[in-house]
Amino acid sequence: MSRVPEPGGGMMDRVDGEPAPNTGVAAAHGGDPGVNSTSGGRHRYEAHLFGPFQVLRDGTRLGSPTWGRASARTLLKWFLLNPGDKFREGELAQVLWPGRKGGTANRLHVTQHSLRRVLQPELCSRQPSAYVRSDACGRCWFDPAGNWWTDVDEVARLTKTARAAQAADRIPEAIGAYERLLAHYERGFLPEEVYLDAFEPFRVAHGRDHDEALRQLLRLNRRGGRHWEALTYALRVLDRDPYAEEAAAAAVEIHLRQGSITAALAQLESVTRALREDLGVPLGPELLALRERVRQAR
Repeated sequence: MSRVPEPGGGMMDRVDGEPAPNTGVAAAHGGDPGVNSTSGGRHRYEAHLFGPFQVLRDGTRLGSPTWGRASARTLLKWFLLNPGDKFREGELAQVLWPGRKGGTANRLHVTQHSLRRVLQPELCSRQPSAYVRSDACGRCWFDPAGNWWTDVDEVARLTKTARAAQAADRIPEAIGAYERLLAHYERGFLPEEVYLDAFEPFRVAHGRDHDEALRQLLRLNRRGGRHWEALTYALRVLDRDPYAEEAAAAAVEIHLRQGSITAALAQLESVTRALREDLGVPLGPELLALRERVRQAR
């Protein structure tokens, strides 16, 4: 038994499973998330958790009328993020109906039944689902059975690819992988569940990874001499974190390199104001040196 983030901010016990906020369906089978890196492939089901939640079966999107119950969609999202992990009734109830005390057993049963029918409408009465599983102890879990592709797994694969390419100094390959990562991150993680606390740890983790991908693209483009692209990523970093001194210094340095003294001065003043007025901290050594360069260039 392990401790995992609980909706609302605390911790709760989980049976037979370690917390895995960054794992996905492929990892549930111990496989490489990148074995089938494009959506569809040999997988019957395709699930998108970045951007509006979508599930496709045999290439056809499961639309709103198919779902019936909103709780069935939420339960599937939770299962896809925690494949193979076994949960008790109370744990799933807190995901679906946070703060509700008791009276959830029947609602959960109906939700699970609804999800089974959505995913496998061909099931006969009392025929067990291949994916939504349960045992005699009342524990419930999701078994992908090798039939699911998710963009969460694709993000894990792309992260691994980008880091390996970067470590091997294959800069164009690393840049390409990080750029494909950004295409996922910029859709937003489960935007329709922004107020549901159960998904917040995953959202925070992906937010950090989004920031890191931008920082790496800034560094890689600077190393590759792609100054315009580096400036673009520096400004994108600053859009998300106006106190990012590395990005601010890169932007100022690139402006100076391009002879844009006015732009360099404006960027320097912006980060100085943010650091001093908001955080009460002085400029770091690199920004101080750049400030002197700007003064000399004026």
